[in-house]
Amino acid sequence: MRWTVRTVHSEPLGTHCSRKRFCHPSDPKASPRLSRASFLLGQILQFVSRSENKYKRMNSNERVRIVTSKDTRVRTEGHPVTKALLDRFEEFDSVSEINKSFSLIPYSSVRPIHCDRRRPVLFTPTMLSKTFIQKLLNSGGALEFNLCKPDIITKEEFCRRQKTETIIYSREKNPHTHECIFTANIDAVAAKNKHCLLEAGIGCTKDLIKARIYPIVLFIKVSEKNIKKFRKLLPNPLVEDELLRTCRQNEKELEGLPCLYSSLEADAWSSIEDLLRIIKEKVWEEQQKTIWIDEDQL
Repeated sequence: MRWTVRTVHSEPLGTHCSRKRFCHPSDPKASPRLSRASFLLGQILQFVSRSENKYKRMNSNERVRIVTSKDTRVRTEGHPVTKALLDRFEEFDSVSEINKSFSLIPYSSVRPIHCDRRRPVLFTPTMLSKTFIQKLLNSGGALEFNLCKPDIITKEEFCRRQKTETIIYSREKNPHTHECIFTANIDAVAAKNKHCLLEAGIGCTKDLIKARIYPIVLFIKVSEKNIKKFRKLLPNPLVEDELLRTCRQNEKELEGLPCLYSSLEADAWSSIEDLLRIIKEKVWEEQQKTIWIDEDQL
């Protein structure tokens, strides 16, 4: 895990720096400012090493810091960020002031992917995937979406193909047959220029990406405050507690994804029709975006 340091200041950093001139000395060791900056930077690094901040996967609407791992060296000469930090260092008299004035933002190296073909869609909480898919297809979305139909294969064929192919999703239908989704099933839908709707959980995201299939992950937020909105989507009210538990589990899974996800806030819709409209809009928005893959998470 790599770390960056963000300054917390009520005044824009660029405005603050514009009031001071920065002259790079011919001998950095002779500069009191650089010597003090070096000392304080060491203190910051110690602060970083003691930090227990947990990395959290951001959704695709949040700002993402992109770092290339090919060249981690930073040139100090003429670098605006370095000038800004040196100016800020003069304001601190102790390590405690540094701790109060800086916050840590965890980040990792990511690789950009541009995908022209329609991407498959995964829903979370998984418990509602089947219902969302059925309602999307029944609401006039059949022109844009298609259900990913699994293959039904024998147990023997399942064991054989498991050794040679990537199985995105599998379920034992009975003691003799398995229900499986292969990459070919998803590719067949994409070839029709449609989004493949998957009932599988987000746990298959890594397998999809390894197969160079980049899903759109939609996180529909469920909480005690908005659980009533989902009653029409549940088979009976008794499974509300189960839905909340599943949602919390799925939310933890999101943090381990090698890609970003898109969140649908509870206050963004008032009816099931609104929710379906927003889902379609989100899918379209995500399709236009660059995909960022964290290969360390694969």
